[in-house]
Amino acid sequence: MLEGEYQYVSYCGRHYCALCSYHKGTIVEAANTLLTFVERTGSLKLMAEAYETCDYHEFTKGLKWIASQTEPCKGCRFGGGWSWWKDCPPRDCCIRKGVDFCYQCDCFPCKNLQKGTLPEARKSIIDTNRQIEKVGLAKWLLTLKEKYRT
Repeated sequence: MLEGEYQYVSYCGRHYCALCSYHKGTIVEAANTLLTFVERTGSLKLMAEAYETCDYHEFTKGLKWIASQTEPCKGCRFGGGWSWWKDCPPRDCCIRKGVDFCYQCDCFPCKNLQKGTLPEARKSIIDTNRQIEKVGLAKWLLTLKEKYRT
């Protein structure tokens, strides 16, 4: 079992909660702010209709959905993820096999990385796991934090 800040790195290695806008709640806050502005001013609706810049209804529908997420993501090691993210094949597999990361499994990379995962995300997961295995979790996390200056 990972401890400290390491427990905020997802099983697949693709997410680090300390950098995540969903975990910190900032994405919900931003969606609420933008939604309030858009609904009060009406200017985006006018521009969208006059210049066909976007589908205003779909845009506000997306904002409302994000804004409705009242509880920040807890992180995948704590059963987190929002409604769309409750079932995660890589997480379930790691828990079942008793490993902290996908790369620690003899079957890596496996079909669990293909279930519900976009091809670019799959590649990122595989690359990230190989990097963590190569340099170690501490160094990988330090590099990630330096990259995003947290």
